[in-house]
Amino acid sequence: MTIDQALAEVLDETVKAVSDLDSAKLLALELRIVALAKSNVKYDRDGIGLVLPKKRQLEIILQNFQVNLDALTRLHARNVRNQWAQ
Repeated sequence: MTIDQALAEVLDETVKAVSDLDSAKLLALELRIVALAKSNVKYDRDGIGLVLPKKRQLEIILQNFQVNLDALTRLHARNVRNQWAQ
């Protein structure tokens, strides 16, 4: 398996783990990424087409999660204020 394929696989698994809210899997994937980074293996520029769409998909998912988290934080703060007001 090339570094491109390994990275693409990690990105796919990360998307699934984020969607499933699987923090244990995310931690394991983080360790795999660290190991890939430490290996200093260079990726094949021809394989970039395999990785970039997966990276973009993950970025979109994380941006949506952030928007939802911000909304939940605002709702929670409003709820706490309302409880104190009663």
